[in-house]
Amino acid sequence: MRRTTISPSRIATLLVAAATLGSPAARAQDTLQVGAQAQRPQVHVVQPGETLWSLARQYLGDPLLWPEIYRLNTQVVEDPHWIFPGEQLKLAGVALPVPPQAPAEAAGAAVAVAAADTARVVPAQPPVVDTAQAALQPPRPVEAPPVAAPVVEAPPPPPPPPPADPSAPTIFSVQARRAGAAVVGSAESDVSRYRPVRRGEFYAAGFLTEGAHLPWGRVLGEASEPPGQRSYQTSSAMIHQTVELKAPRGAVYREGDSLLVAELAREIPGGWGRVVKPTGIVQVRYARGEDALGEVIVQFHRVVDGQVALPLEAFQDPGMVAPVPVVNGLEASVIGLRDEHPVPIQQNVVFIDAGKAQGVALGDLFEVLEPLSAAHAEVQRAVAVLQVVHVRDRSASGLIIQISEPGIHAGQPVRLIRKMPS
Repeated sequence: MRRTTISPSRIATLLVAAATLGSPAARAQDTLQVGAQAQRPQVHVVQPGETLWSLARQYLGDPLLWPEIYRLNTQVVEDPHWIFPGEQLKLAGVALPVPPQAPAEAAGAAVAVAAADTARVVPAQPPVVDTAQAALQPPRPVEAPPVAAPVVEAPPPPPPPPPADPSAPTIFSVQARRAGAAVVGSAESDVSRYRPVRRGEFYAAGFLTEGAHLPWGRVLGEASEPPGQRSYQTSSAMIHQTVELKAPRGAVYREGDSLLVAELAREIPGGWGRVVKPTGIVQVRYARGEDALGEVIVQFHRVVDGQVALPLEAFQDPGMVAPVPVVNGLEASVIGLRDEHPVPIQQNVVFIDAGKAQGVALGDLFEVLEPLSAAHAEVQRAVAVLQVVHVRDRSASGLIIQISEPGIHAGQPVRLIRKMPS
């Protein structure tokens, strides 16, 4: 069998190519990246208590990488501070950071590959010399031995970065925002200016019917296959799933219509009507007569059959302006809480008996008052602050943004302390 002879210079070339193009460090890093991507699920269903911060820690190993998940789910998550149980967040396409391999390890891997390749080289056999033929030919000059390739040492690793200054502001610090520091991916005005009410807060807040007859449609639950046939159990629809709808008698829905789906909760005496607790927003994809199919495009709570549907109210964005302080502001009282919590906390919704008729507007701030003591009932102190996020004719829905003592109850006085510019 004929053997191939490889010169020492060729061996040196192969060693350099192996270290440069096919190092085990690069192959190990690629394998780690592919393996991590394969183990991560494509979609995560949000569970109670989870946040984008916790999901980034779970799937990306660093909670500060939560914007990577948010960028893939902007159509599902309107406000990155709030994700809700049942939402399906896409994880595919999020790059998982893999720590770079140390230069010493890479150099060791290159040496291992070079040693393996050298072991596979078959040493050249000395040629058979015909002494009679060699005597007839003139002597040839002796070729000088090849010069060994110089050993190229790996460059020293770069010095470590200096330790971070703990007093330096970050994009998450309140001081940086107040100072107008630039934030990556946001305009300076969007960070430093105040936005009183967001669209999601307006639609999720809920309201009182005030005894009015509203054009309620019906939610028939998650769409069945074939249509119209489902089990007797209550069906629940998640984000981006399809639900069957029934328009009010004598009315029809059209493709593209947006509907607020909600639960009609308890009735509050005194002419305030039923409590409307929104569960999501559905967009009509197919309509025929009173029957329609809609996709859940926003979800606040469980969307189930038996709920009601209402044409989506237009959101009048108050803009990025702040309410101004007022003296001796409008006085009203608490009607009740949307959800009957024994201990109200921030983000709970409170209904008050003042609305459009009294000049209440989105973004107004009310303080909830409590007597200083039984002996000084005429002296009142603030125990909570409400921000108006939805307004009806005679009532308004306020979001608790500050609370110092538990126990907000019906009949408790409230007073306007900041008013949105007209």
